[in-house]
Amino acid sequence: MDLREQIVKTIDEFYVNCIEEFREAEVKIANDSRFRKIFQKKDYDGNIQLLHKCRKAAIELKFPTGDLPAGECAEKDMIQLCQECIRRFIKLCESYVTMQTALKGKSKGEDLPYKKYNELYHKTQENHVSMNQALKDLDMAYAEFTEDMAGPSGKGSGEYLTYDDITRGVKGS
Repeated sequence: MDLREQIVKTIDEFYVNCIEEFREAEVKIANDSRFRKIFQKKDYDGNIQLLHKCRKAAIELKFPTGDLPAGECAEKDMIQLCQECIRRFIKLCESYVTMQTALKGKSKGEDLPYKKYNELYHKTQENHVSMNQALKDLDMAYAEFTEDMAGPSGKGSGEYLTYDDITRGVKGS
């Protein structure tokens, strides 16, 4: 497997094993937060566990290391862009865990002043916006990066999974 293929494989793993799993956890958390469920018991531990799983999957991603061959500038840029995206993803997971932990404590009678909750909420939202921008940048760069790569059918990048495909629930073109 050449360098480009290794990079694409790692990015695909990030999209599938991290982003897709995170989106499922996020939907579960949002559903738990609906007004109709306000008096139902929440599974904060389950949510925290899902978020830790996403974070761990991101931490375990490995890109090719060492010196890249001369003329591999696009590959180096792609690795750096994805690594920045992963850093932002990890921060987002951590802020969600902090919020879920605080809400779990509140459900057990611990004090959680509105000001503290509001700070946690806004920090999570800030990390979410940052992550979405990084994913958008990665998605555009990924499409360009894979444009000339032939998939199994001999076509270009149309067969590779993109962030837009994941958010729409489509697996490839």
